[in-house]
Amino acid sequence: MFLFPLVYLFSFLYACRELFSKRPAGILLFIVVGLPFYITSLSVLHLYGLDILVPFFQYTKEGIVIASLAFIIYQLPTPPLLNWLDKLMMLFFLYVGSYILLPLGSFGIFEKVVAFKNICFFPLLYFIGRLLTIHEIWISKVQKSILLVAVAAGIVLVGELLLNTHLQQFTGYASFYEKYFSFDPAGNYGLSWTFEIEGGIKRFASFFANPLELAASTLVTGPVLLALFLGGTYQSDRRLFYFASAAVGLSIVFALSRASLLSLILIVYLFFLLTGRRTIIRVFHLLALLFCVGLLYMTFNNSIVEFILATISFSDSSSLSHLLEWVAGIEAMAAHPFGMGLGESGRVAGALGLNVGGENQFIILGVQCGVLPMLLYIFIIAVSIYMSAVLFKRSTGKAQQIALIVLLVRVGLIIPSLTAAVESYLYIGYVSWLFTGVMSTAWSALHQAQPVASESSHTK
Repeated sequence: MFLFPLVYLFSFLYACRELFSKRPAGILLFIVVGLPFYITSLSVLHLYGLDILVPFFQYTKEGIVIASLAFIIYQLPTPPLLNWLDKLMMLFFLYVGSYILLPLGSFGIFEKVVAFKNICFFPLLYFIGRLLTIHEIWISKVQKSILLVAVAAGIVLVGELLLNTHLQQFTGYASFYEKYFSFDPAGNYGLSWTFEIEGGIKRFASFFANPLELAASTLVTGPVLLALFLGGTYQSDRRLFYFASAAVGLSIVFALSRASLLSLILIVYLFFLLTGRRTIIRVFHLLALLFCVGLLYMTFNNSIVEFILATISFSDSSSLSHLLEWVAGIEAMAAHPFGMGLGESGRVAGALGLNVGGENQFIILGVQCGVLPMLLYIFIIAVSIYMSAVLFKRSTGKAQQIALIVLLVRVGLIIPSLTAAVESYLYIGYVSWLFTGVMSTAWSALHQAQPVASESSHTK
């Protein structure tokens, strides 16, 4: 079990070494290799009575991000010309940040800062990617690391399936959450209801924080696989490519996340649509038709089929809870269009049982800070999708691969954002926004020359 915190720690130390060596792009390896193990690492430390190390591990991720961004800014010979996405990011960060000082809500400054970090940390990651040159990103190494993490998650998942037991039963997960987040163990397996669906069918998380995060991780791995497939570079390591593909399939099936499954299908469909593979698109349409017809003939006694049908009709408890949370959040925004204050929705309020309108990234933001930043957040996503689509069509090589990954990830995360606070998924959030920043730099290079991010940059 102690392997998990060791992997996390060594990946962090590697990022620190790279930063001291004036290679801030090394933070990507920490994000890709370390963050998937974050919660499991903290749980294991708690399990072995090493709680004194928990605060250090908790703040390593924010510390290395802030240090890397500060170093990159310090090394800049000249600031880049700002594009529209840069300006939107800065406006969002400053607007939401002002709510820390506004006398709104029932929480103190510390809780407001924590809530601010939970919903507004991503602009820092974006600007790390934005201020790095595309030549500083060793894209093939990062892609390979993402695939290796997916394979590792798949191996652990197979072990869980063979034992028919969650890994979290052995890592101290429930005790950790009870102590640090005030969440009492729940469900049939003593973890939380997230680890099962109605009827007691288990959902597995591998070494990720929960099954939803494991499922959402496929929305990063999937686009990377498709980018490698498009460029033909997967042929240099076919075995890893196929193992990672199998791991994605296992993860999406046994995490039993309806939102991520639908998003993954959408990602693959969009990829074939963008690349003009009309025959495969027709096959997609045929399979969709066969799926609909098949549902008509399947027995309603089958738990999985009932799970699917209940989702469509919003009749199961999980889907109904989402609907009730949405209604509560929308009512709160209607009553408080400028927000109720930081912390009033999401993780901070949830830990105290005071949450208003959670389980939706957009509504969580709107309840806390009002309608304007919620619309601004949506506009940021829309602009990033547009820019990545333009870059994909007009570029080649590394820039095109990054554009495709960002485009597919940003589209893929829309559906999970409706049912969860996706910005709290560390691995997915950190990778996607840092890559969005790199994409933004490449997009701007189509219109204007970009300065080198640091004196130590080198082509990889």
